[in-house]
Amino acid sequence: MNTDLIVNPDAGFANATMTGSSLHNQGYAFEARGDFAKAESAYLRAIEVKESGFGPGNKSTAVSQNTLGELYIKMDRLSEAEEMLQRALKIRNETGPQFDAAVTRENLGHLYEKQGDLLKAKEIRLQGASQGAMACGNFYCPKQIFERKDLQNCGRCRAVFYCSKPCQTADWKGRHREYCKPKEELKKDTSNPVPKQNR
Repeated sequence: MNTDLIVNPDAGFANATMTGSSLHNQGYAFEARGDFAKAESAYLRAIEVKESGFGPGNKSTAVSQNTLGELYIKMDRLSEAEEMLQRALKIRNETGPQFDAAVTRENLGHLYEKQGDLLKAKEIRLQGASQGAMACGNFYCPKQIFERKDLQNCGRCRAVFYCSKPCQTADWKGRHREYCKPKEELKKDTSNPVPKQNR
């Protein structure tokens, strides 16, 4: 049952719906043409309009935040990407649907791979496992959402998960090969080192 139905929206809500969506679509068109600066500007304005009209925590705002996070990854502005994706994930974890949250977790996984932290990439992806809500590691996967048992991880790094061999091959050629390391070489967490014992 859809509980987000608004029968008589106020002017701010109507503006957020129409103008926010239009700005988001403009950003998408600019991005498709390779004009990332104009795309960023349109997405930021869309988020501003949506937050103003819908209030905090709206699904539509999370769509624009996630899309801007993806753009920032393309632009190698990884700290900004992480901030935007974390904002989107907070909303998507609270409001659903699970597929949207899985997509944002996968985007964060791609970001952490790019930063060289495959352990963190694996951890964020596995956050959806208990709900049966994981995405395939191939950005262009035509399928939706998966349980952990339906995915196979990369045999080398074990940090990314795929629904099929064709998806794994596509992601390997298009992205993952650059970041994959043998699991023995994965970045170790040194924030709380285990003391060496005397022998």
